[in-house]
Amino acid sequence: MLPTIQEMRKMRKNLGISQKELAAATGVSQSYIARLEKGSINPTYEKVRNIYDFLNKKGMASQGLEILAEKIMSRNVVFCTAMDSISHALDLMRSGGYSQLPVMGSDGRIVGTITESDINDLLVKGSSPESLKNMTVRKVMGPVLPQIDRSASISMLYQMLKFYSAVLVLEEGKLKGIITKSDVLKAVGTYG
Repeated sequence: MLPTIQEMRKMRKNLGISQKELAAATGVSQSYIARLEKGSINPTYEKVRNIYDFLNKKGMASQGLEILAEKIMSRNVVFCTAMDSISHALDLMRSGGYSQLPVMGSDGRIVGTITESDINDLLVKGSSPESLKNMTVRKVMGPVLPQIDRSASISMLYQMLKFYSAVLVLEEGKLKGIITKSDVLKAVGTYG
C-alpha cells in the first residue's frame, strides 16, 4: 500500500528534495507536484507510484540501505520445460527444496510457473501419482512470475513478494536469476 500524499510530502522534505527536483526525476512538472501536495488534483496511481518509488529509493540510498536485485538474486536457477513430465518437475522441486519452478519454452523464454500447489491440486482431484509421469507441465502450469531487471531495488521487490512467491530476474529476455522472500530476508540481515 502506498503512503498518503501528505506522507510523501514529508518524505520529500525530510530528504531535502525540492519540488522541482522531484518533478524532473519523475517526469511531471513542478506545478503538478505543487498541486498534488496541496490536494487540488486527483493523480493517477502510476504517477503516485513513480513519485513514491523515487522517494523511497532516495531514502534507502541516504541510509545506505539501497539493495539491488543483482546483489541478492540466486543465479543458478533450476527450471523445467513445458514438455517435461510433472513427475520430473516434482523431482526437481524435491531435490532442491523448491516450492515452485519457472517453466522454460522451447525458444528459451519463460512461459509459466509450476508450483507444489498445482501438483497437489491434481492429486486432490483424483490423478494418481503414476499418471504424473505421462502428464506434461504445460497442462498444469500457472502464469509467469513477475519479471524485473538486475537494477530493481529491494523496495520494488517487497511489493511484488507480497503477492508472489518469487520474482524472476531477466536481462535481454534471458533468465539470469530468481529472488524469493527468503533471499530478501537474508539480504536485509546482511546489509541491515
